[in-house]
Amino acid sequence: MEGSTGNSLSGKKTLEDNDVNKSTADIATSTVYVNHAEIAWQQNRRQWIGDQSQKFKRMPKDPIISWSTTYEDLLCNDEPFPEAIPLAEMVDFLVDIWQDDGLYD
Repeated sequence: MEGSTGNSLSGKKTLEDNDVNKSTADIATSTVYVNHAEIAWQQNRRQWIGDQSQKFKRMPKDPIISWSTTYEDLLCNDEPFPEAIPLAEMVDFLVDIWQDDGLYD
């Protein structure tokens, strides 16, 4: 009798194990997280920036600030520039001036 009881218990454990494995597999496949806010943000971003593959590469422009312009020329002039100076160009100009004056390491 002990032998038959052991077999029925082992058979019962196998059925329970199968049920646990099935429910674990069901949970694993049904709990995929989808970040809807991130998807919406990516779609909005694509609309804002447009299709980057269609944009042409800009040709490098001549600098707005002349190579002969001095720091004093900029400070003493009250007139606005004819066009906006790109930030990168202004930073390069200031770094060059500061290096010449020994103020930038």
